[in-house]
Amino acid sequence: MQSSLHPFHLSPSASPFGVGRVLLHTLNEPLPSGPVQHGQLQMQHVQALCQASLLGSQQTSELVHQWLAAGVDIEDVYLDGITPAARLVGQWWCDDLMDFATGSLAYARLRHLLFELSPAFLKNASSQAAGLSCCIVGAFQTQHTMGSFMLSEFFRRTGWQVNLLECDSADELLKKMVSDWYDLLAISLSSEQQLPTIRQLVKQIRRYSANPRLQILAGGPLVAACPELLENLGVELVTKDARAAQDKALELVMAVRCRSQTELTLVNVR
Repeated sequence: MQSSLHPFHLSPSASPFGVGRVLLHTLNEPLPSGPVQHGQLQMQHVQALCQASLLGSQQTSELVHQWLAAGVDIEDVYLDGITPAARLVGQWWCDDLMDFATGSLAYARLRHLLFELSPAFLKNASSQAAGLSCCIVGAFQTQHTMGSFMLSEFFRRTGWQVNLLECDSADELLKKMVSDWYDLLAISLSSEQQLPTIRQLVKQIRRYSANPRLQILAGGPLVAACPELLENLGVELVTKDARAAQDKALELVMAVRCRSQTELTLVNVR
């Protein structure tokens, strides 16, 4: 079913400071994003969101709420709208179509969308994973990234107890795994430089974790860009998006718990 909402157009008078000349020309042209059809977002909608994020928080929010009103599922807004828009902003910066400050501001506006949409996203949360706990961590010595926060939202939506952790070092994360019990550790990887440290850390966590059956998941931008680099990382799961990560993690952890219960029953019978 086609939305009756009008296509989103950027103001031809927009002239954000610091945007490269090529991108500024794009901003000054009406964007033929078209209406949302069948509740599915296309690349033109992603480009519209990128450009809206360069103009302001209000434009960014209004566009996304148009999508929701047109029948786009909120999970698809996260995965097919905000996620690729953030990647495209990064690509525009890499291609020198905008400066670092402008790119950072656009990214911040996209990230703010997740906080704005969070109450609606969690409104109909299920109890499917009730009683399960997950620790999510990104790169060391950084604040929560958009990807880590989005992942935490998907886990909370199905009832996981989530700790979105900031760590300054691998030693700090190891101490957390030793002192606290979690069913799952999710690690977000954004650069190849993280891999040697994570490989060694996974081995240590396996040895010293408070939960000897702790399951470990790896995801993040590096998985989408270079999945072959994550071979032999020592984790149970490697996933490309937050929805798949939650679905597979729940299946994995429940299977581990079922095996544990079976083993305990057999011991008691003996």
